[in-house]
Amino acid sequence: MSTSSPSAPASQVPPDNPLTTKEGWRHFVGHEPVPPRLLTTGERAALGPRERMREDERRREYHADLPMVNTPVIRKVTTTSRLLIQLNRNQISARRGVILSGASGTGKTTALTQLGRAHELAVRKRHPHDRNRLPVIYVTVPPAATPKMLAMEFARFFGLTFPTRANITDVVDAVCATAAHVHVDLVLVDEIHNLTLTTRSGAEASDQLKYFAERLPATFAYAGIDVESKGLFPAPEDGRSPDASSSSPLPPSHTPQLPIEKPGRPWWEPWSPRSGCTPTPQELSRG
Repeated sequence: MSTSSPSAPASQVPPDNPLTTKEGWRHFVGHEPVPPRLLTTGERAALGPRERMREDERRREYHADLPMVNTPVIRKVTTTSRLLIQLNRNQISARRGVILSGASGTGKTTALTQLGRAHELAVRKRHPHDRNRLPVIYVTVPPAATPKMLAMEFARFFGLTFPTRANITDVVDAVCATAAHVHVDLVLVDEIHNLTLTTRSGAEASDQLKYFAERLPATFAYAGIDVESKGLFPAPEDGRSPDASSSSPLPPSHTPQLPIEKPGRPWWEPWSPRSGCTPTPQELSRG
């Protein structure tokens, strides 16, 4: 399997390669916007109308392409998740995962992708000469997902192709073998709310995702819209919402809490961190 260079310029990345492909993801991770030269007052005054319009467009494009601000919430997501990656590194099973849940527009995808970018940059710094290493997978759950559709999303990230008669076992085996070969240790799964457990295909797709989480030696991080209300979390015995420890429901501008999976509990049972605190390894290891 060939991989693109992490420092490949945008001109070498086809426009139809989104983050859900290794080429699109590597371009996202390695891309650094270059600021345009600041013109002096005299230089700008000497520009004609057309040149001034092009200069304004270049500056607007640069501002639209500025890197994401490292907010306290993004730092918390990154710190907590990278701690889990370290704790999960030598775990055979019962690896802990992270779920970002909240209303639409609260920054779940932004936090998820910034987590993946920060982790991959750290891995590249630690292994500067390993050009074939792909530490992060980014996939989205398609609407009305079936197990094979979900498996093909993983395969599409790696650029794997299969004959028409290939069954889901062939796809899963190829994905897992490739992930092991390129040392994947973080899997980002977006749009998790598209899993509908009330249908047979949705429940089977959920089981397929759980199988990936058990078979791949990686930490899984999920993001979805109001995951608690979709039935993906088990209802607590006292009837309260899973994140009842927070002081109030998430407002539209609030970034979602970080539920974390615990071993020996249902697969997606949430854990609500203390406000403003990062969990300690002792807290994360509690069953």
